Amino acid sequence: MTLAANPDAVLQRSADGHLHAKRTKPATTWYDNQQRRRSSPFFRRLDRSFRFRVLIAAACSFALLSAVNRFENCHTSRLEPDCLTSDYLDIISIGNVETFSLVAAAFVYIFEAGKRKEREHHEMFDLLLAQRQAGASNSLGRIRALEDLSAAGLWQDGFDLQRTNLEGLRIPFSRWRGANFSGTVLRHADLHGVDLQGADFSDADLTGADLSGADLTSARFARARLCQADLRGARLAGADFQDADLSGTLADQPLQASGAAASVDSQQFRST
Repeated sequence: MTLAANPDAVLQRSADGHLHAKRTKPATTWYDNQQRRRSSPFFRRLDRSFRFRVLIAAACSFALLSAVNRFENCHTSRLEPDCLTSDYLDIISIGNVETFSLVAAAFVYIFEAGKRKEREHHEMFDLLLAQRQAGASNSLGRIRALEDLSAAGLWQDGFDLQRTNLEGLRIPFSRWRGANFSGTVLRHADLHGVDLQGADFSDADLTGADLSGADLTSARFARARLCQADLRGARLAGADFQDADLSGTLADQPLQASGAAASVDSQQFRST
């Protein structure tokens, strides 16, 4: 059997001698990078002042065009002593104004990438709030917004996503503490390594979901469907599985469930 290439996975050998893919948490997120930028006076001014961005863009444009000009001036002159200094101001001549302006505009566009990304995130939050108020249950836009926000490190503790269709959602290694997923469809969702402390999954459909390595401390799974779900390596202290359907669930230890719908006996454990 071959393992598909996965940038978030490395190979490790388990106790039984077989190789398994172990996923690793991303070293940094967009939000982490933005926080580091905010700690620098230079980048804070670059983000807040359009004039400063234009000034820096002009300086970068001048430096780039200077390098190009020196290359054109020296690569055929057999390294004459004055090739680096002769005709140096040609790059700001009338004939090069258009080129200089285009290069400077390109640098400004690059410098404003963070602000454009921030506007995109605001639009995603507005979309999530609007769909929640409208009571929309099915939306690919909602799924994409949740995935993009999670990947960027922008997590909303206590967010209300109840009774929505999030089948196939992929938000590994994110944080949604206390989020309301009650009655939500999360079939085959990728929730690996997610911090879901205190989250509510009552009546949710988590069939085939990957919850391995997740923090499910005090999470509620009352009457939830966890058929074939993967809970190996998850933190389950205080988790409530009352009346949950646990048939075929993968877990490190027996899950405490009660009620007629509970299927603890059919769980599959790592030791087997």
